[in-house]
Amino acid sequence: MKKRFVNVAVCQRAATGATSEENTADSMEMIERAAGMAPDLDVVLLPECNNFIASDHNRWPGAAQSIPGPYTDAMADLAKKLHVNLIPGSMTETGGNGKVRNTAVFINREGEILGRYTKIHLFDALGHEESEHAEAGDRVCVLDTDFGRIGIQICYDIRFPELARTQVLGGADILFVMACFPGGDALPPRTDHWDLLIDAMALQNQTWVCAANQYGSICGGREHPFGRSRITDPWGTPVAVAGNHKDIILARLDLDFAETCKRSIGGFLNRRAELYQI
Repeated sequence: MKKRFVNVAVCQRAATGATSEENTADSMEMIERAAGMAPDLDVVLLPECNNFIASDHNRWPGAAQSIPGPYTDAMADLAKKLHVNLIPGSMTETGGNGKVRNTAVFINREGEILGRYTKIHLFDALGHEESEHAEAGDRVCVLDTDFGRIGIQICYDIRFPELARTQVLGGADILFVMACFPGGDALPPRTDHWDLLIDAMALQNQTWVCAANQYGSICGGREHPFGRSRITDPWGTPVAVAGNHKDIILARLDLDFAETCKRSIGGFLNRRAELYQI
């Protein structure tokens, strides 16, 4: 089913808790607060690595959980209680060969895991080697929900425009992004990259993009994700942007406006797919 108007909440927080249980409790409090702010809420989105961030890569396997497992079970119970769809951020999932997976799930209003996505682009860049402790997913995520068809991305994925275009060509009405985007070291801060990449994704694909970033001091104070969670419309205009603190932003997405933009700009009507390399 596709609704015309979709009510979204994006929760901006940092996984500062020493345990998954602490982060889960804080996340659940934020979700309940978001539901109280918008009683007709359709979906709540949280950031990447929302249940736990290890300060040392050697700690990732010990922090990993199965799906279903404690984190997704708690979120499923809450989704059912509040009768709201949840994308409760990505989590550290148990992988193979001593590695983990950076995985997000979509939980429907009945508390059922409707789908899942494992990050396909690992952050082997800017001095980081995510592939040392994580294994990559191998499937693009497009899901049918009770409010429309969606695509899911995680953090570094946003630097690969082919992914968003593939999802929208696959029928996605809304793209949901979760991230733990830090300020940058030793290169200049990546804050502008975040804003530009999210807004460009919406404009180039004439689609709604909802993006949740962490905010705060994590990894023992070594990383400082800057927040700026945002909801951007199909014209490339941010309609809600989180403040410089732990925050919740809300927006009412008009899916008909996306179709109007597609017809007006012609970015899909005038494609020359037979000439492209991808």
